[in-house]
This record gives sequence, structure tokens and C-alpha cells, in this order.
Amino acid sequence: MGEMPPPRPLPQVTTTHIRVAVQVALLGWFLHGLLVPPTGAAALACGIAGLGLIVLGLTALDRTPAGAGALGAALAAACATGLLAPGTPWVALVFAACGFAAARHGTAAGAALLGCGAAAVAAVTLLRDRDPVELWNVVGLCGMYAYVRAGRARRAAQESERERAVLAERAHVAREVHDILAHSLSAQLIHLESARLTLAAGHYEEAGALVERARSLAKGGLEETRRAVAVLRGDVPAPQEALAGLAEEYRRTTGSACDLTVTPGPRPLPPEAALAVVRTAQEALTNARRHAAGADVVVTLSYPADRWELCVTDTGGTGPGPHAASGGGYGLVGMTERAELIGAALDAGPYGTGFRVRLEGPLSP
Repeated sequence: MGEMPPPRPLPQVTTTHIRVAVQVALLGWFLHGLLVPPTGAAALACGIAGLGLIVLGLTALDRTPAGAGALGAALAAACATGLLAPGTPWVALVFAACGFAAARHGTAAGAALLGCGAAAVAAVTLLRDRDPVELWNVVGLCGMYAYVRAGRARRAAQESERERAVLAERAHVAREVHDILAHSLSAQLIHLESARLTLAAGHYEEAGALVERARSLAKGGLEETRRAVAVLRGDVPAPQEALAGLAEEYRRTTGSACDLTVTPGPRPLPPEAALAVVRTAQEALTNARRHAAGADVVVTLSYPADRWELCVTDTGGTGPGPHAASGGGYGLVGMTERAELIGAALDAGPYGTGFRVRLEGPLSP
């Protein structure tokens, strides 16, 4: 048997749906009033006027302030009908419609309509020897007001959540693209500076190779930037492959050792964690190149217990590199922010004679 199609989502009830439903109900009560009219010509006239005003008010509510005035007049007509013909059923609908309008029209106007409605019910109740049946109109008034306000608050919260998600995604993309380009440009600067020094020494062949390598780095940086969006969507390569490429690049650009050890894990890293591992290692190696010239580096990715752990440790080198002040990347701040986004912890500081960056997080996404 084939799979059952997924159920269709229920349509969202909007204020337009409510307005149409109230107008249809009022039309029904109007026809009912023609068949069984309220007792007395005055009550009938008030009823017809009230129904017309409420329909007019709901129709014009969002277009002109006159809509609110029509609703207020309909409320007065409903009260008059309640006095002249007690028990007329459509009066409750008028109060419910005014509750809808109060919630729809804004805070100040809504409070005014609610106050007028409650005062009208109190007046009718007192004038009719405190008959409590009219108090049900307050229930309709306040109930409709609360329903519409709750719906608007829910939609506002959903819209706010969507906006927060968009802003977070933009920040994420900005961080990724910035880190990619900063890493690529830093490596290019190192190669071009080496090429300049090599040219000054008269080693033209070696200088040409360095310039060609800088060109390859620029091309690779552009390609990696184009892949950033796909990576953010979860299409992340295995971290051991990316770490191996970073280690090889470090060895080639610095002439120093970069030992890589990756322990097989019980299951693949979550996409966000894999991306954080690669970017943190990339930033740590860039910092070692920049601030610890000639330093050997050890990179390890292991899986203690039900967690994963990345360590990038350098030996300290002989001092700052030729581009220590060139900037680029988000540094420790960016690495810390990235760790917090995935529920991981970053620890960076002096370690032995050098510096260590350690990133640790849970295997579960």
C-alpha cells in the first residue's frame, strides 16, 4: 500500500473570516427579524437601524474612522432595542461585533468601545429593573475582544520569531563568509610577502611559484565562498577531510610541522558541529601562523564519552609572524560565539610553551 498523503494544515482564522461570519450571522438575524419582528414599531426600527449600522461599521472599519462611529451608533440602537423589546436575540451579536471592532481598531479606540459596551449593558440592566439576562452581552463583548486580541498577539509573535530567524541566518552567513575570506586573504598575504622577499633575493623561479600559490588560494577562497550557503544548509564535508587540507596548507605555507590525529567517532558529527570544528581549526591555525612564527602545531579530534573534542596546540614559535597586525577573521570572540550557538564550550589560552585552543561539545544535535 502506498503512503497516505500528509494531512492538509487547517486554514488560519483571520479577522476577515470573523468579520464575514459576523455579517452573515447578522443577515440571518435580520431575516429572522422580518419573519418574527420585535414587538412595536419603534423596536423594529431600532433593530433594522442597528443591523444596518453594524454591517456598515464592520465593512468600513479598516478604511475610515466613520466605521467606529457606525459601530457606536449600532451599539446605541441595540440598547434601545433591548429596552423596547427585551430578549431580542440579535442584540448579543451586536455586542460581539463591537468586541471584534474594539480589538481590531487599536488600544485607545478598543478601550473606548469596551467601556461604552459595558456602560450600555449596565444602563439597560438598571432601567429594566436589574434583569441579569443582559449581562450575557458583556460575555459576548469581552469574549470576542479577547479572542481577536489573542489572535493578533499570536500572529505578531510568529512574525517576530520569523524576523529573528532571518536575522540569525544573516549573521551566520556573514560570519561564515567573513571567516572564509579572511583565511584566504591572510594566506595570500603571506605568500605574496614571501614572493616579494624571494624576488629581492633574486630567486625568480621560487617567487613565481609563490605567486602562483597565492593565485590558487584566491581562487579557492572564491569557490569556498560560493559553497558557504550550501554548507550552512547542512551539506558539510567530513571534518577529517577538511582538517587534513588545513594541516597540509599550514605545513606548505610555514615550513613547520602540523600533526593531525582524528579518532573515529561512534557517529557523524551534527552538521553545525562539523562546521564549527573546521572553522575553529582554521582560525586557530591562522592565529598560529600570525602570532607564533615557526611554531609546530598538533591538531586532534577525539570523542571522549558521549562528546567530541577538538584541540589545536602550538609550540610557541619564535615570535609574531610577518602579518601579526593584519587582522582578519573573528579571532577568539568569533570562535566563542560559534561555540555558544551550537551548545559547545571553547577554552583558549597559554599551554606549556605555546597556545592551545580547545572546543568541546555534545554528540547529540
